[in-house]
Amino acid sequence: MMQKDHVAGGSSQRKRLRQTSLDSLFAFNKRQKSDSSKLDKEAEEEVIDLCLEEMSTPARDGCDERRNVLATAAEKRRNTPSPVDKPKSTPVQHTTTIKPTHPPGALTPSTSVKQPSPDVHKRGMSSTHGGAPAIDQTTNPKSVFDYLEGINSIECNIGASPSSARSPSNDDKPSTSTSDIAGGSRTKIKVISGKGANNDGNRTGGADSDAVEGDSQGEWSETLEYDASQPLFTDSTSEHSSQEIPSDAPRSLEGQQRYGKGTPISQLNQAPACRAPLPDLKPSQNHTVLFRPYVRAGDPPRPFPDQYQDKWDAYHVRMPCSPENLYPVEDKEGQKRVQSRWEIIETTLLNNIQNSYELEDAILTYNARYSKKWDFRALHHFFNEVLDKVESQYFFSTVLPGMVQLALQLPKLCTKAIPLLRRQQNHSISLTQQQVASLLANGFFCTYPRRNAQQRRSEYSTFPDINFNRLFEGMSPRKIAKLKCIVNYFRRIVEDIPTGTLTFTRCALTNLPRWDKSTAALTKCHVTASGMIEDEGAGMLQMDFANKFIGGGVLGHGCVQEEIRFLICPELLLSRLFTEVLDENECIVIKGAERFSYYSGYANTFKWTGNFVDNTTRDKWGRKETEIVALDALVFHSYAAQFKPELIRRELNKAYCGFHSEGTPPQNIPALATGNWGCGAFGGDTRLKGLLQMMAAAECQRQVCYFTFGDKALCDDLNAMHQFLMSSGVTVGDLWNTLQKYRLDAQNKKKKVPKLFPYIYQLYSDYQSSTEDETEASPTGGDISPSYKVDTP
Repeated sequence: MMQKDHVAGGSSQRKRLRQTSLDSLFAFNKRQKSDSSKLDKEAEEEVIDLCLEEMSTPARDGCDERRNVLATAAEKRRNTPSPVDKPKSTPVQHTTTIKPTHPPGALTPSTSVKQPSPDVHKRGMSSTHGGAPAIDQTTNPKSVFDYLEGINSIECNIGASPSSARSPSNDDKPSTSTSDIAGGSRTKIKVISGKGANNDGNRTGGADSDAVEGDSQGEWSETLEYDASQPLFTDSTSEHSSQEIPSDAPRSLEGQQRYGKGTPISQLNQAPACRAPLPDLKPSQNHTVLFRPYVRAGDPPRPFPDQYQDKWDAYHVRMPCSPENLYPVEDKEGQKRVQSRWEIIETTLLNNIQNSYELEDAILTYNARYSKKWDFRALHHFFNEVLDKVESQYFFSTVLPGMVQLALQLPKLCTKAIPLLRRQQNHSISLTQQQVASLLANGFFCTYPRRNAQQRRSEYSTFPDINFNRLFEGMSPRKIAKLKCIVNYFRRIVEDIPTGTLTFTRCALTNLPRWDKSTAALTKCHVTASGMIEDEGAGMLQMDFANKFIGGGVLGHGCVQEEIRFLICPELLLSRLFTEVLDENECIVIKGAERFSYYSGYANTFKWTGNFVDNTTRDKWGRKETEIVALDALVFHSYAAQFKPELIRRELNKAYCGFHSEGTPPQNIPALATGNWGCGAFGGDTRLKGLLQMMAAAECQRQVCYFTFGDKALCDDLNAMHQFLMSSGVTVGDLWNTLQKYRLDAQNKKKKVPKLFPYIYQLYSDYQSSTEDETEASPTGGDISPSYKVDTP
C-alpha cells in the first residue's frame, strides 16, 4: 500500500513538474533576447532543479529526459519566426495583399491579411480575466490564433462572389464571459466506478494503447515525426513537400500545368445551375426536421419544437440531457444513489477548466469507469508542447468556455428526438449548423451515454463511436494534425455561429439493375490528374471512399481520404452519432457540410495548413451546395478475386445506390466527382474500379469527373478506354459480359491473358475486324462476340 501511494505521489509530482517546467520555459521563451539571456537560462535551470530535488530517484530519472525534450523544444521556439514575438518595426498598421503558396487542391484566391501592430507583442502578454492575453483592439483580430495563422488564413471563394461572404455578427456569438461560463470553484463529485480511479488524477491508457495507435518504437520514420516546436497554424506546405507520399494518395499538382482529358469539366452538370427548383422544406414521415423551416440569412433557424421532447428508446439517440440518463454516485453520508448524469456534466464543465489536465479530470468525472482505460497523452502533448503558452491560454479562456456553452445548450437547441438511421431505412435528418455544433461539442466532452462499450453485444456495437476519447489517445503525429483541424473548427464556431443547415440521408435500394441486360450507354466523362474532389469537384456529387462504419478511423489512427474529408469538414462527424453500419445496398448522402480547413499530405504526412473560408452558395433550405455520398467498397487481397461475378455485382450495386437519383431528369443530375474508390489499402484495381464506376454512373444517367490524384498514366488509360467504348457503341450490359469472359479466360491456364484494358481492346478489335460469324463460336475456344451472354450466379 505504501508503495502504491509512493507511485501515486510520484505521478502527482511529475504532473506538477511538467506544469512548472512548461510555465517556466514558455515564460523565458517569450522574453526579448538580450544580454541577460544567460542569467535567464540559469534561473530556468534553477527552477527545474528545485522541483527535481523534491522527487524520488525513479521520478527524477524520468523527468531528466523530459527536461531535455522541453529544453530542445523551447530552443526551437526561440529560433522560430512568429508574428507574435517578432513584430514589425514600423508603427503604422497597414493591409497587405499577399499571394500565398496554396495548399493542395486550392483554387487561386486573393488574400488580404492584417499585419499586427509593433506594439502587439507587449500588449499580448498582459493578462485579462481568466489568464487570457489582452488583444490590441485597433487590429480587430478574431483571436490570438489569427496572429499565428499569418498568411495561412485564406479567404477562398468557391461558387460565389466575394460579396456573398457573411460578415461576423456579435449577435451570433455565444457569450464567453468567465463569470457566465466558467465561474465558481471546481466542485468535487465522488462517483462509483466499476474499474476504479487513481486518486491523484494521473490516468494511464490500456496496455495495448501504443499498439493500437501505432506509435511503438520503429513504426514512425524520423522524417515523419511531428516537429513539436512548430507554432499552431503556421505550418506551410513547403515543410513536407519532400516527404514521400503513397502512390494512391490524393494530392494536388499546384503550380504545374493542369492535366485533364475527355469532356471539358465546364461542360459537365454542376449545381446549382443544373438543379431544378427545390420544394418548400416540410417535415414528413421520412424526413425529420429539427428546426422551423423558415430560413433567413444571418440568423440561425429556431429549433422545433419550442420545448425539449425526450425519447429514451432503441430508435432514437440517447441524449446526454435526457432525464433517463442516470449515474451512480455517493452522497456525503456515503450512501449510494443515482443522480442525473446531465447535472453532473453541467456542474463539472461549468468549473473554470484552465489546462488539459483539468479537462481530463472533468471528462473522467462522469466517465469514471474508464479512468484506467482512457489515455489523454495526445491531448496533453498538444496543449502543453505543440501550442505555445499564449495559444493554450486563449483556448482555455475563450474557446473552451464557448464550447461548454454550446454543449450545455443542447436541451434548448435540439428539442426534438433525433431518430437513429437504422439499416434498410430510407430517412433524412435536417439540422442547423448551430445544432450540429452543440452535438459535436458534447462529443468532444464525451457526454454521450452507452457509446463507449466495445463489446459485440452492446447496444451500439453496430454504430461508430461519437465520443472523442480515442482522438485524445496515444502520441501519433496524426493526432496532432487532427486536433488542429478540430480546434480550428470550434474556434470558428465560437467566434461566429454559422446560420446554415445540413441534411443527412440514408438510402436503401431494393430494385437493383440486371447488369447483364442493361442497354445504357456510357455518359460524358472528364478524367484529370490534377486537382482534388473537394475543390475542382465543386457543384458535383462528391465521393467519400467510406468505411461501412461511416467516418472510419477519423477519431482514431486512420488518416486517408474519408478521414481527411471529415477533418476538414468536421460537421460530417455528426453522421457517426446516428448512422448504423451500412449494408451492401445502402449509402449515406450528406448535403450542406461546410469546409473549415486547408490541409496537405496524406496518412503520415497529413498536416493542417490553414484556415479555410467556404463561400459556397446555399440552396433554398440554407444548405451549402456541397453534396457528399459515402460508399464503402470491398477489401480485396488478390487481383483475380475482384472479377468474381458476385463481387463485381456487389460493387456495381453499391455504386448504383449512391449515384441513383430517383425521378430526376438527366439534365438536372449533377455530375459525379470520384476517383480511385476502393483502391490503395482496400486492394482494388484502379482500372477495374474506374470502369465499374463509369458503368454504374451510366445506368443512373450521371456524368463523371474522375480524379486520378496525379497519376497521368491512369488518366490516359481511363480516358482512352472511355473514348474507345463510346465510339464502339458498347453498352453497360456488353461490359458486364466482357468482364465475365475475361474471368473465364484468365482461369484457363492454357491461355496467356493480358491485363484487363489490353484484353478489352483486343477482344473488340478482333470482333470488329473479323469476317467470320463469331456469334456461333464456342465459349471455350476462339474469339467470341462481346454480346455473348455468360451464365453467372
